[in-house]
Amino acid sequence: MIRGRPPPPRSAGGWCTDALVDESGFRCIRGSLRAEAGGDRGLEADAAAVLLDAIRRAFGDDVDSVPSFNDAWADGRVPLRMVGAAGRGRRRVLEGSAARR
Repeated sequence: MIRGRPPPPRSAGGWCTDALVDESGFRCIRGSLRAEAGGDRGLEADAAAVLLDAIRRAFGDDVDSVPSFNDAWADGRVPLRMVGAAGRGRRRVLEGSAARR
């Protein structure tokens, strides 16, 4: 999602709940965002905000946070799909901004 694309395959290969990174090295959505941001907490926060906006558009405003959304699922299919959707939506916003200039 950061830099206009979904997380790398390492995130899709191992998803977890209840931890940023579990004992197997699998990551939750927020853990994937943190890894992609490379320690830039501002970038991580911006990516999480874009993702939360996309989640709320799809599932309603009662979703409290990215971690609570992640942890509500039995597998990573829907959470990872939302990461991709947020990245595609952000890219469309950026492309629209560039076209207006």
